[in-house]
Amino acid sequence: MAEDQRRLLEQLMGKDAMINPIASRREPDMSSPRVCKSFLVGTCPHDLFVATKQDLGKCPRLHLQKHKLEYEYRTKKLGETFPEFEYEYFNHIKEYINKLDRIINDAQQRLTQTSPEEKSKIENITKELDNLDTKIGLMTQEIDCLIKENEIQKSLYETIKLNELCKEREKLAENARNLAENVGQTSQQKLQVCEGCGAYLSRLDSDRRLADHFVGKTHMGYVQMRQAYDELKHKMKKSKYNGTTYKPKKSMVAY
Repeated sequence: MAEDQRRLLEQLMGKDAMINPIASRREPDMSSPRVCKSFLVGTCPHDLFVATKQDLGKCPRLHLQKHKLEYEYRTKKLGETFPEFEYEYFNHIKEYINKLDRIINDAQQRLTQTSPEEKSKIENITKELDNLDTKIGLMTQEIDCLIKENEIQKSLYETIKLNELCKEREKLAENARNLAENVGQTSQQKLQVCEGCGAYLSRLDSDRRLADHFVGKTHMGYVQMRQAYDELKHKMKKSKYNGTTYKPKKSMVAY
């Protein structure tokens, strides 16, 4: 019975596991190709966009906290350097930065390719919005005057009309946003590309919506990645200028 179990385990796990099962389960050290160097040096792109539309899924390499703590201790406390780790991290995020730059460039080109018909549609709906804004402004002033004159009944009536205008304005603004996103729009018509993440931004958006965009996880993730990329690029240029270079080890495997 014991012999049968041993043979079954050999088939499932291999003979090496039976010879030294403890060694086979030993975790790799910090320098192993199996360990994510982006996680050690900075922030792995796979961790930046979790639960967003840009979610990259789980990183194929190991993210072990003990490795990060070891890296930080050896670099910050002992003063050791690991340029090959930084080089690998740089190449990893460079792939995403280059892709983002292409997205931004394509989006900007799209804005300049709006047809005359599309421009006319946007101009008309923008004009409607401007007219509504004027009406809302005038009606607000009128209500203030009625309140000062103690014309409560009239002010309530005008307030109801004002609320209806505001609802109409919000509905029209939503239609304008959809139109702008679908057909494109020139920068003079107030649609522009976010330089941080490549998303379209419009003057039709409220201040709250714009603020939410700039503190959003996707935007902040790309900003953080860009900052790390620029810092490493500058560091490598400076290293080259001083007569040293970043060179990856042969054991390193590209992402």
